[in-house]
Amino acid sequence: MVTGRDICYVVVPLAFRPLRGPEPPRHRVGPAGGWPCAPSATEVTPMAIVPFHIVDAFADRPFTGNPAAIIPNAAGLSDLEMFQITDELSMEAGFILPPVASQADVRLRFFTHRRETPLSGHVAIAAFASMADRGFYHATAGGTHLTVETGAGLLPVTLTAAPSGRTAVTVGLPSPRFGEPITATEVATALDIPVAAVGIDGHGPARVSCGFDQIVVPIGDRDVMRGSFRDAVAIGALTDQRGVGGITLVCTETVAPEADMHCRFFHPRVGADEDVASGTSLGAAAAWLVGSGLVPTCDVTKIISEQGHSLGRPTRAELAVRCSGDMVTGVELTACGVVVMRGSFHFNRQAVEARG
Repeated sequence: MVTGRDICYVVVPLAFRPLRGPEPPRHRVGPAGGWPCAPSATEVTPMAIVPFHIVDAFADRPFTGNPAAIIPNAAGLSDLEMFQITDELSMEAGFILPPVASQADVRLRFFTHRRETPLSGHVAIAAFASMADRGFYHATAGGTHLTVETGAGLLPVTLTAAPSGRTAVTVGLPSPRFGEPITATEVATALDIPVAAVGIDGHGPARVSCGFDQIVVPIGDRDVMRGSFRDAVAIGALTDQRGVGGITLVCTETVAPEADMHCRFFHPRVGADEDVASGTSLGAAAAWLVGSGLVPTCDVTKIISEQGHSLGRPTRAELAVRCSGDMVTGVELTACGVVVMRGSFHFNRQAVEARG
């Protein structure tokens, strides 16, 4: 605690315990299952100092990938404060908290400037890259295995020491769910493209979820993929009508020869009109690609994705699609993240509550 003449500052250090070795202990940190440094409701002070990281997810060097704000110790923050921090930083944010579930090592909450979401793939990648950067968890060659608690359930996470020296974060996404087919006419109208451009080898759009409901739209021509797609109102109207959060375009004509799919993701009702890279979007697209039989499949099919070129921030991710017979049963997302900024918020909590 640092005291001044008129105010009292409480600096709350992150209460994660560094883990070493491939398997973390399966018990909570702190007395009676609590985290010793997390402030209780009676310890809330007028002034708050809240550290944050900006992390470029899906990146192996700074100023590439999809940036996300990570708040290392969000214990004690109100929902209003989380929304206002997210809004102030003008990007999606992840708030790291003590777990509620006994099986989990850590809990994450995900916010856009519009609402809280159950899961954000790129923010999850950024959060674990941030924790590894600070030394709270240590990547190993064989993989450090963790469990994260999210609004979409408990998800497995593995931190692997990459040859580049970065930490490769692998997140097991929620099991894919395949919904109803969507007509090419609906999608073409919303995107303002020819109906003939929608579909690959007879396979059309469909509702798919890997933790975030969306419409996966196959596009057979990469020139069409380069379109502006700036009618957020029409795209939002389609997602509202179908009760989904966004639209993912997927094309098998790629920029990089080693990539298997090129994607674009639009979710104007939830976050940005177009996202640089989205883990749940890529997971759904990979599940759709394998489920449609458009790539050679086996028990575990590896997919390399690319995204973000239209926004000037190309990204790359690796996905492992697991199958049992003809059924897609799971998707794992792997990518790195780079911490590009460290800072802290200093604000009067009573003033925040009054404005809220």
